[in-house]
Amino acid sequence: MATTPFDHLVRPESADATNGTSQRRSDALAWITEHGMPTRHDEPWHYSPHHELSAALGDAKPAPARPVDLATVESLAGIHGGPRLVFVNGAYSPELSNAAESSEVWCGPSSQAPPDHQALVALADGSELSDGFQALNRADGGDAAVVIAAAGAIPEAPVHVVHLTAPGDTLEVAHPRTVIHVGQDASVSIIESYVGLSGAALNNTDTTMVLGAGATLAHHRVQTEADQVIHVGHTDVFQDANSKLASTSVMLGAKIARNAFRVAFTGEHATANLAGIQVLNERQRHDTVITADHGASSCYSDQEFKSVIEGRARSSFSGHIIVRHGVVDTDAHQTNRNLLLSEHGQADSRPWLEIFADDVRCTHGATVGRLDDEAMFYLQSRGIAADLARSMLIDAFIREVIDTIEPKSLRDHLKGIVAAKHAEVSIGHDDLHREAKRLEVS
Repeated sequence: MATTPFDHLVRPESADATNGTSQRRSDALAWITEHGMPTRHDEPWHYSPHHELSAALGDAKPAPARPVDLATVESLAGIHGGPRLVFVNGAYSPELSNAAESSEVWCGPSSQAPPDHQALVALADGSELSDGFQALNRADGGDAAVVIAAAGAIPEAPVHVVHLTAPGDTLEVAHPRTVIHVGQDASVSIIESYVGLSGAALNNTDTTMVLGAGATLAHHRVQTEADQVIHVGHTDVFQDANSKLASTSVMLGAKIARNAFRVAFTGEHATANLAGIQVLNERQRHDTVITADHGASSCYSDQEFKSVIEGRARSSFSGHIIVRHGVVDTDAHQTNRNLLLSEHGQADSRPWLEIFADDVRCTHGATVGRLDDEAMFYLQSRGIAADLARSMLIDAFIREVIDTIEPKSLRDHLKGIVAAKHAEVSIGHDDLHREAKRLEVS
C-alpha cells in the first residue's frame, strides 16, 4: 500500500489485523488524501486554532500504552459502580477494567467482541466520515471500547468508559474510539470520561452511538484532561423511532478542546436533549459544535449550553439545526449562555440553521454577559463578602447543568473539580447552595 503524509500519526497495522481492519485503515487514509485536514474555510472548524492544530499534527507520533495504577484512574475519573472499561493512550488495559458480560450488557474491547457484536462494530466503522481527524481515528488500528445493550435491557448501574492520556517526553497522539449500541426498548446509562496525567499530548477521539427503536440512553461526556493537552472529539449518534437521548457534555480541561456532537434522527418521534458546560480560565480554547439533523418527522431536539470564561480564555458554540426536505412536525430549540468574568475573555456564539421544510418550530437564543451587579449588591447588602458573593453567582449559573447529572457520584466528582478551578473562596459547592437557600428564606 502507498504511503501518505499522515501515516506517521497512526500506529502501524498489526500482524494479526483482520481484512476488515485493514480495509478500514486503507479507506480512512485514502479519504484524508482526497479531502485533507480541516482548514479555516471549513464552516464547522471556523473558530478552531488551526495553527496550533497543524503544528501538533506535524510534531506528533503515535503514543504507546503506559502503566497506570488503579488509584490514579479512580482519582481522575471517579468511582460510579457498574462495569468499567479503561483505555490508556487508546490501548485497552484489562487489569484496570471491570468488563461485563451478561444477558443485558456486553462491554469490552472490540477485538474480544462476540461474532454477533462484531457486525455492530463494523456498522459503526462504516458510518460516513466528516473530517480528517475522524478519518485519522479510523485509520488507527487500536481496539475500540464497545458497549452493547441487549433489547429490553434495563441495567441498574451505569457503564463507565475511561480514556486516559499518559503523555511521554515528546508530543504523542492517541486515537481512542468508543462504539455504543442500545438495543430496542433498552434503557442504559453510560459515562465517557477523558482524563489524563500531566504533560503535552494530542488526543483525537471518536464515538459512535446507535439507539434502536424505543431505546433510552442517558449519556455523560466528561473531559478533564491536563492543561497542556489538545483534545479533538467527535461523536455521532443515530436514533431510531421513539428513541430518547439525554446527553450532557462537560469540558473543563485541556489547553485546546473541541467537542463536535452530531445527532441524526433516522426514525419518527425520537427526542434528544443535549446540554453542556464549559469552564475555562487562563488561555484555554474550547469549541463546541452541536448538530441536530432532523431526517425524520415528529422529532424533538433541544440544545442548552453554557460557558464560564475567565482570564484570556476563549469559547465558541455553534448550534447547527438541519431539517431535511419532506420532514414534518419538527420541534427544535437551542440556547447558549456565556458568563464572562474578565475583560480579556471571549465568547463566540453562532446559531446555524438549515431548514428545508415548512412545518417547523425552531427557536434559538444566545447571551454573553458579566455577573449581575444588582445580584452582587443584593448579596453584599446582606453581609456576604464580595468574593463569596461572586462564587455563589457562578455556582448558580452552572448548577442548572451540573445538577441534572446522574449518578450522584459523578455529580459530586464534577462539583469538586469545578470548585477547585473557580472557587474564589474555600467553600464547597453544596455549602454555597445552602448559603443561597438561607438567603432566600431570610
